[in-house]
This record gives sequence, C-alpha cells and structure tokens, in this order.
Amino acid sequence: MLFNKYEYSIVSPGGSSYQEYLALRHEVFCEELKRVPSSGRRLGGLAVESDEFDVHSVHVLCRSRETGVAVGCSRLILPGPKGLNVTARYQISRRAEVSPARIGEIGRLALSSRLRRQRSGASAADCRAGSGDGVDEALRGDLKNDGSAVALGLYREMFRVAGSYNITHCYAAMAPALARLLNRLGFPFHEAGPLNTEVSPARQPYLIGAQAARAGLASRNSCLYRFMFGMDELEPAVPAATWARGTSVPPARDGRPVRPALEGLRN
Repeated sequence: MLFNKYEYSIVSPGGSSYQEYLALRHEVFCEELKRVPSSGRRLGGLAVESDEFDVHSVHVLCRSRETGVAVGCSRLILPGPKGLNVTARYQISRRAEVSPARIGEIGRLALSSRLRRQRSGASAADCRAGSGDGVDEALRGDLKNDGSAVALGLYREMFRVAGSYNITHCYAAMAPALARLLNRLGFPFHEAGPLNTEVSPARQPYLIGAQAARAGLASRNSCLYRFMFGMDELEPAVPAATWARGTSVPPARDGRPVRPALEGLRN
C-alpha cells in the first residue's frame, strides 16, 4: 500500500541519519529552491543546512522502505529561549490563547525532488481495499504523487511529537495553495498573518490547534483520521486538547523508528 512504502524516524545530532537529514534540507532549500543561502558547512562530506532553531527542535526523517533513501523531513521547533522562527520572519495577527510553553512550529518540511516527480503506484483498487492505510477514494484524488503521501505522514509525525511535549497549537508557514489543500482534507489551518511576499515562493503563517485538528478530520475524512491518529473508531467528541490520545514518542535516537506513529500504518 502507498503509505506502507515509507518509514519515519526521529534523528538527533551526532549520527549519520542526522547528517542525511540536514543534507536533504540543503538539497531542497539551498540548491533547488534557493530559499536559504548555503553556509558552506559540511558534515560527513555532505553539504548541510542548519540554523539556530535546530538545537531546540525535534527532527523527523522519512525513508523509502525499499531503498533506504531519505525522501522527506520536517522538524518541530519546541518552545525555547530563541522563540519560534515564524514569529521572527512573519507578521503574526492571530495568536493562540494558551501559554507560550504549549505552542510549537512545524517547519523545514522538505521533499526530495525525485519523490515529487514520482507518480504514486497505488491503484484505485488498492485504495478501496486498503482503508486501514487511511486512503480512500476522496483522498486518492489529492495524492498526485508519493510526495503528497509522505507530506501527510510528516504532518502526522509532527502532531504526534507535539502531543508528547504537551504542545497544543502549532504555527506553520506555507504557500496558500497548500493551506487550501490541507483545509480541504480536514486540517483546519487558520490564517495567522498576512502573506509575506519577501520570501520566494510567497508564504503565509497559519495556526492549527490539536482539538480543532481532531474534530476537523473526524467530520471530514474518517480514513485520514485513523491514519493520522491511529484510532480504531471515531470519537463522537474531543474533550481534551490532545493531538493523539495515549501516544508517547520515544526519546530521540539516531535513526530510531517512531514506533507509536507507525501503528496506524499496520492497522
């Protein structure tokens, strides 16, 4: 099945997987998009991209199960003395009415160019037979390639990590077209400020809350809800502001699989 083709792991500084993670960021943000100037820094012979927010972030790397090649990554910036990247680069007009200690930022989401060019190998029959993977006909129309599926998986991992750190709200800067797609799928990303045209491509800050995310997906797409939160049955209400009930992410260890997040793939 489509989602079973990829696995996710938390990577931490000091290991080869973390170097691959930073190298993928350099490939996408420095070489391809030219959004971030290259610092010329190298680790293990690889050109890498890093910044001051990495030291208080949790980093997730996605690999192809078949080849082991790194194809996607993202990070969750945790509350820390340096604050959040989004508040420094964007004008924020919508703020979460919770303690700053419960607000994080999803960022540096990168997909390998090879992945984005690859058409999904999942057939309509696979989708009908594989509802346990969180794929149904309505979702299938939005998964134009494997990159779309990996991006959803990365958001899922970010939500799981956020829950383990008691973070209830997350900012994310993205192109408005991506925000519209995510909202159509059931992710209630709300505009948190005006479009920043000084970055290329132009992006806008958005805010999403745990309770709204669970409620939005439960009402829009039951299969995607199960994929994101690993629940066997939809809950009629969301009494607590948690991303995923009963889930804890294991301590960061280089290349270690994010076991709780993979449970939804096997159901």
